[in-house]
Amino acid sequence: MNETIKLLLICLAALIASLAVVILVFGSVIHIKSAAARRKVEGYGRPSEKKIDSLLKKAFGENAVLCGIYLPYIKLNYDKQAEIDHIVILRSGIYVIEVKSHNGRILNPNEHDWLQIYNDKKLKFYNPLRQNNTHVRIINDILKSEGQYNVPLYNIVVFTSNKVSFTNSYENLIKTDQLVTYIRRHGKKNALSTAQTARIRAIIKRHAIRDPRVMRRHKNEMRKYKL
Repeated sequence: MNETIKLLLICLAALIASLAVVILVFGSVIHIKSAAARRKVEGYGRPSEKKIDSLLKKAFGENAVLCGIYLPYIKLNYDKQAEIDHIVILRSGIYVIEVKSHNGRILNPNEHDWLQIYNDKKLKFYNPLRQNNTHVRIINDILKSEGQYNVPLYNIVVFTSNKVSFTNSYENLIKTDQLVTYIRRHGKKNALSTAQTARIRAIIKRHAIRDPRVMRRHKNEMRKYKL
């Protein structure tokens, strides 16, 4: 009798373990499918950023472009960080660029959130002009902390997809083929000296966060915010 009970308990434990594995695998598949569907709606960020990086370096030179820089909010005692897609440092000014790869129709009022509509799917996301304005302020605070005042900084948001349209237009909301021309036409000629641009580049690189743990934590926080 005891042997029978032991056998039943072993079988029950094996069944529970099998069910747990099935649930885990099923949950992972659902997550992967959900993530894949979201990427299809949003677009693919990293390839788009690499494309913009290549475009900027070809137009303005390797030394003028910083890509994927993590910078601290120094006004928050370095407790928060921001990932800045691209910074172009020229004598005409500093161009802070946020790259988006969303597809479809974008409802983009001058409000906190925008709404993307693509293949009958809707996705709310934070207004990238406001997001990047925060990046501009972060850089400005860092520069001022190092004695660099009145540096001209420009907020640019570029969408890389050919399948995107907007309900509202803004001067600094552009597409990939407009980016280089936009930068060349804006800013103040010779606003900064060559020595200043070198100093600014060094300051930004010195403040850049390189700790992979901090970078990973920031990415996880952003992922939670999106979801």
